[in-house]
Amino acid sequence: MCSYTIGVPDGGERGIRVECDDHGEWEEFQPGYRTVTFYCEGCGLELEVDLRDPADWRDLGERC
Repeated sequence: MCSYTIGVPDGGERGIRVECDDHGEWEEFQPGYRTVTFYCEGCGLELEVDLRDPADWRDLGERC
């Protein structure tokens, strides 16, 4: 199985960079995308990455 690196740049602009470590293919997605899809031709796999801010997290067991 291939390995991937997912990075989020520091600072106000929070884009996403996804890279296949085995094949060197990478794609950088612009800020504003919360979910991105990356396809590595070498692996033949498609990854879906969902970026979430920890401040947005809410315990689903919590009921109003």
